[in-house]
Amino acid sequence: MSRQSDKLAQLERIARLKAERELKRFAAFNIHMKQAQTHAAAMRTALDQSYRSTAPLSVAEARIANAQAGRSARELHQAETELARMQPRFEAARRDAAREFGRAEVLLNLSAQSRAEEKAPRY
Repeated sequence: MSRQSDKLAQLERIARLKAERELKRFAAFNIHMKQAQTHAAAMRTALDQSYRSTAPLSVAEARIANAQAGRSARELHQAETELARMQPRFEAARRDAAREFGRAEVLLNLSAQSRAEEKAPRY
């Protein structure tokens, strides 16, 4: 019977290593995703500020402001497109990390339960 609990403990260690790898992968992806979200938010703010400006402008200043607003709009569109492209992979990485972590926890519980059954007195 101890062989079964030892095998479960070995499986749990392997699952724990896989879970750590997936969690590190997800953490790196999460950092990248947050940076992209921050960039998109900055572009939204820049675009919003360009439209909220109420200062009177000359024709040349209006052209410059319009060019800046157009550039901000293009950058915002690119940032939102990148976020939309990354989202499915981000969700998949999150699911993989959660699955591997859950697998390791189940194996830990099974191993502990098996050891407890082995140590229990038999009548």
